[in-house]
Amino acid sequence: QCVAGGSNHTPITATVKTGSPTLTNSGAVTASGGAGATPTTGVPNSNASNPSSTNAPLAPTASAPGVGFTDNFYAVQNTCKTGNLWNYSVFTAPTNAGTATLSNTLNTGLASAGIPPILDYGAIPNAYTVLPAGTQIANESAMSRGAATPIFYDLRISQNGLLSLSYSINGGAYQQVIKSQSITASNGPLPANFLFGFAGSTGGSSNIHEILCFKATPETTAASSAGASERQSAKLETGAQAFFAFYNPNGWIGRVTASSLGLDAFGNVIVSPTVNWDSSCVLTGVAANGTCPTTGAAGPLAAQAPTSRAILTWNGRQGIPFEYNSLSTSQQATIDAGDNSSASCNSATAYDPSDRVAFLRGDRSCELNSQGVGLFRSRSSVLADVIDSSPAWVGPPNAPYPATWRDRLYMAATNAENASGAPTYVQFAQGNETRLNVVYTGSNDGLLHGFRAGSYNANGTFCSGAGTCSGTMTPNDGKEMLAYLPNTVLQVIHSTTNSGIDYSGAQYGHSFYVDATPGTGDLFYGSAWHTWVVGGLGPGGAAIYALDVTDPTRFTETNASSLVMGEWTPTTIACAGATTTNGGANCGSNMGNTYGTPTIRRLHNGDWAVIFGNGLGSASGDAGIYIMTIDPNTAATTLYYLSTSTGSTTTPNGIAFASPVDLDGDHVTDYVYAGDLLGNVWRFDLTSSNPANWQVSPGPLFTAPAGQPITTAIMAASGAPNPGMTPQLMILFGTGQKFPLTNLNPATYSSGTQSLYGVWDWNLTNWNSMSTVQYAALTTAAATGLTGATIQQANLQPQAVTINSSTGNRDIMSNQTVCWQASTICTSGNTAYGWFIDLPGAGEQIIYNPELVQQAITVNSIVPASNDPTSCAVPNDTGFTYVLSAMTGAAFNQVFLPPSELAAGLNTNPAYADANAIAMQTNATGSSFITGNSSGTMYLIYETNQVQGGAGANSAIQAGTLGLNLPPNTTGRRINWVERR
Repeated sequence: QCVAGGSNHTPITATVKTGSPTLTNSGAVTASGGAGATPTTGVPNSNASNPSSTNAPLAPTASAPGVGFTDNFYAVQNTCKTGNLWNYSVFTAPTNAGTATLSNTLNTGLASAGIPPILDYGAIPNAYTVLPAGTQIANESAMSRGAATPIFYDLRISQNGLLSLSYSINGGAYQQVIKSQSITASNGPLPANFLFGFAGSTGGSSNIHEILCFKATPETTAASSAGASERQSAKLETGAQAFFAFYNPNGWIGRVTASSLGLDAFGNVIVSPTVNWDSSCVLTGVAANGTCPTTGAAGPLAAQAPTSRAILTWNGRQGIPFEYNSLSTSQQATIDAGDNSSASCNSATAYDPSDRVAFLRGDRSCELNSQGVGLFRSRSSVLADVIDSSPAWVGPPNAPYPATWRDRLYMAATNAENASGAPTYVQFAQGNETRLNVVYTGSNDGLLHGFRAGSYNANGTFCSGAGTCSGTMTPNDGKEMLAYLPNTVLQVIHSTTNSGIDYSGAQYGHSFYVDATPGTGDLFYGSAWHTWVVGGLGPGGAAIYALDVTDPTRFTETNASSLVMGEWTPTTIACAGATTTNGGANCGSNMGNTYGTPTIRRLHNGDWAVIFGNGLGSASGDAGIYIMTIDPNTAATTLYYLSTSTGSTTTPNGIAFASPVDLDGDHVTDYVYAGDLLGNVWRFDLTSSNPANWQVSPGPLFTAPAGQPITTAIMAASGAPNPGMTPQLMILFGTGQKFPLTNLNPATYSSGTQSLYGVWDWNLTNWNSMSTVQYAALTTAAATGLTGATIQQANLQPQAVTINSSTGNRDIMSNQTVCWQASTICTSGNTAYGWFIDLPGAGEQIIYNPELVQQAITVNSIVPASNDPTSCAVPNDTGFTYVLSAMTGAAFNQVFLPPSELAAGLNTNPAYADANAIAMQTNATGSSFITGNSSGTMYLIYETNQVQGGAGANSAIQAGTLGLNLPPNTTGRRINWVERR
């Protein structure tokens, strides 16, 4: 491989001496190589003034030879650009010497002079990459190492001589050049011993030396939350499993695994180190001489047949099978755009227009083989990376819904759920007690996947497979039961303009497609209860989709029209009650990339609804929420948009998560709370039975300091500051933001200090006038010290957090009293509206959703690694699990040392025994799953960004559990919730 350098820059470059593929920059800088080549990074100089120079070339500032630079630069530049040698012996008239062979005039002359010839071969077919025009691979003006444009290469040679190469520019996603191409086909058998390596060139004059380093990166990593099959989160059940989603950035392989939960000898909740199943191994299969890297299951294991998979999509009017002949003419044209009909699927099969659809369904017959023959890129796994989409389990219905519905704000209201002849929710739950457990998660292969995970029988016994229960078997094996490819994704998953995001292309790098966590829930319409899965795309796009997953026995492509309830995008949304405050007729322009998890809730107008934030990066730049109601008779949907009227195209805003709250326990949503990119917390009032009266409460409830975005869900809890006091409504959240990686840049995070907050919603006088369920409230006159009606950080009591130098724990050495506004708790200074802590780690922030455990708020933070792409270090992100008082932000005593873990000897570990700790390092990703043991101790179950160690199968992601030593709960009550399915 020949890589041209430049002045005053420090890219990481490489020369591969086994015959390398090509990296080519459209324009001036190219790299070429071929099987059997032994390329070099310089050529002998033909300039008579320096006949023996072999220095690496300088960057051009002149356009012709002989004007300021030694002519070897131009020889190297043109050799790299064209793959041919150039003769500059007459510098004013250089000539193309043709393909480099010993027979050409230049090489003959070199040989006679005793100088080794330069061998440079044409590129291997389908084994080179042309970088997009304008891609900068050298910063010519750089004067320091940190200003470089670094390039990383990931090169692998297998024992049987298969070469793979991918590259990363500036720390962005690795992009594939070739995969599993045969070296031996061109060179013959590999020798018993051989070396391959990287060489970096050195500039002349004032050039800074180029940097070379080798980095050992983790095989797998994770960013999503743990899921679990828990019907009752208060106590661990027999047969419960934890589900973990993770990925390998080498080849962008995804995995979803299931591991059993159990108890150790001391009563501590533990995650079994043995993985029950791995969805990647199920979909892809395992070769005869291989094993599944996570379960250890030996091959051969047959792949799930692509033709047997139930994969659905949306044609703009209804759900259809994702089969080529079922697609609309427009969809077919999109998926086939730019295809060469004279190409071949493989060495034995001609091209067919349906080939790409078959590839997306998991067919591998058209993938490039080791000889470079094939239409599409070679994959190591049919299941692609699962980065931010957490597993969502749907098993037996388990929502806390009553048999008889009653709206406490509208006692005379007629409730469709109580209609004569309609099943009650209790009957619905009992009738679906044995329903197949399915785990849903999005993946960046463009699909929402649903994997089966066993079931319970009528007696509550978990049926994991053969021999575990009688009757119809529902194996716990991870087989895909259903998949959905949104039409929005279908429009972009094949690109004819950017090879780096063309999912089936040979030089695919990475792109996001279905990257958001799906929401699940039960709802009532058409005189029956149903279960839906509703999701967005995260950074993959702007869309919301909904599937009816009530009955998994109906998961077939022939039922596509009744399983897919709809897909909504900025161009298809029309909002009711069109006004300027809700976006009017163009309310779809407010929809951005749908990051948050939609929630399914009952409203005061008698309808069920899907509630979600408008997303990030919308055309309008506004921040608001969408409410999509479902007609109780026809299931027809109506969309409403409530705008905060903040943000614009020049100052973009947006809401990722919308959190519904039920204040009086009747399971009907009263308010929705949401945070936005500008650090505001908003309250949306849905207490009216008339949707026309739904509105945003005037002004934000809270505004964080500049640079503190809120991109996670709001947790609402009620509690009394002191016994006998009226409960306060506390709004709990953290700040921070992750910007996803691209093919040109790594993931980045918000800068500046980020914080964790507990804010009192004091403005509930109107609520108290409507309901018998009362909350502490202030009149406008009593709410002094505010900016209008908005709370600022200065109105909150800070809790001082320090880092324990010996354990790394985050400690609060002295809890500060929160002197609540207009109270008599303190002798003076009763002016606080809540509390906050500043996160003490460098760059530490909250990008995962907080949760309530009794009276404690718990949340996992991330401390981004100082990941300088020009550094040779391989830093890893770390993270801390916080547990502190939801009411005051104070520390509990030895919160990480419950009796069962004390009995297990963890008191010898200072990190657990720390009496002042509010957080300890767990490296947990996503949100933890909460469960408990028979003694009432609560446990957090989480996954990390690290690979599980140990003998045998050790490529599963490392999981953990953390017991909590909490005092008896006398104050905290969660008033917004997510179904634990």
